[in-house]
Amino acid sequence: MSRFTTLVVLLGGVAILLLGNGLFGTLLGIRANIENFGAANTGLIMSAYFLGYAVGSYLCVQAINGVGHIRTFAALSATLAATAIAHAIFVDPVVWGVFRLVAGVCIVGVFLVIESWLNFMTPPPMRGRVFSIYMMVNLLAMASGQFLLMVASPGDFVLFGVVSILFALSLLPTSLARIEAPPPQPASRLTLRELYAASPLGVVGCLASGFAAGAFWGMGPVFANSIGLAEFGVASFMSAVILGGMAAQWPIGSLSDRIDRRKVIIATAALGAIAAGSIALSGPVSLTITLILSMLFGASLFPLYSLCVARTLDVLDNDKVLEATRGLILLFGIGAVLGPIVSGWSMGVAAPIAMFALLAAVFTLLTGFAIYRKPLGETVATDEQSSFVPMLRTSEYAIEMAERPNIDPDTADTPADDAQTS
Repeated sequence: MSRFTTLVVLLGGVAILLLGNGLFGTLLGIRANIENFGAANTGLIMSAYFLGYAVGSYLCVQAINGVGHIRTFAALSATLAATAIAHAIFVDPVVWGVFRLVAGVCIVGVFLVIESWLNFMTPPPMRGRVFSIYMMVNLLAMASGQFLLMVASPGDFVLFGVVSILFALSLLPTSLARIEAPPPQPASRLTLRELYAASPLGVVGCLASGFAAGAFWGMGPVFANSIGLAEFGVASFMSAVILGGMAAQWPIGSLSDRIDRRKVIIATAALGAIAAGSIALSGPVSLTITLILSMLFGASLFPLYSLCVARTLDVLDNDKVLEATRGLILLFGIGAVLGPIVSGWSMGVAAPIAMFALLAAVFTLLTGFAIYRKPLGETVATDEQSSFVPMLRTSEYAIEMAERPNIDPDTADTPADDAQTS
């Protein structure tokens, strides 16, 4: 099998996996609402997924080192497929919390395998292009997965079966691709204190964007369903946020490469505060208005994490880039764990719109902090800034693929020693 064919197969497997995962998260939020779990309990359930994601980023590296990429991928995909069906059999908030923890571990493990494989298989001159395609596949698959809600009622068994089938089909890449990626290498990580000292705005911004992303992915379907939207409305709401983020990533990123990136962070966070506040104030006025505001919210939510990562890399030496990105992923994950818990609690205490009132407050605080830090932080000339890289919640290997465009696959066994910005 040629290298190009292997890349196509792997990207196809990612698309199948994310179709299922996009449907799964939204389905669980709606089903939890149907079962009257309560917003606070649902928030705890959804946060367990992000906790599993953080834990899995360590556990799955050990598994890959121990038994290899193919066996790890097969075990994790099979566990995901089984867990999806199990949700429909054991409808209980505590059990679902355990299942979501397991799902988070499995998803990050699958990403570790696929992204390290892509990183190893892609020739250096094509790394940036493949990374961009990979991010596009991520967003389109997640957005498309929302509309699989139309296949059957969320209160039935069928949709859980659809998710299980998609997770099982994602095993195809490992059965078709013949070249195994090298095992990941251990790498050091900057302490959070060192990261904050280097870039306070980057650290606070990653926490805030993680909080907002966790709240959206975990409680967004619950919010949409609670304000009276049916399956099509919920799918449209979720996909509008995703597509708004997809449309804004590159224009905002390109602008941040040409001017002081801190100004773009301030403007993007302010846009998020306005969009989230408008959703909270408008309520379920009409689906059209909600979708327009949702796209504006996504246009802030999705680029913000990438902007904060880029700002941190602007002020670091090249040999600290990979260490820093791993720390920023951890910070994003901490925020993502807290997001569903706090937003779920606020929705339970007040009303569904409290979720977006909370997110408006988070973005407003981030805007204020960015304005406060601007005259205090290091000013980096635009021609010395690192290049903006559009990123989602993912593993360190996707960031390596974007940040290390000149490293040859034949020498990829020492990634930490060759790190450089793009």
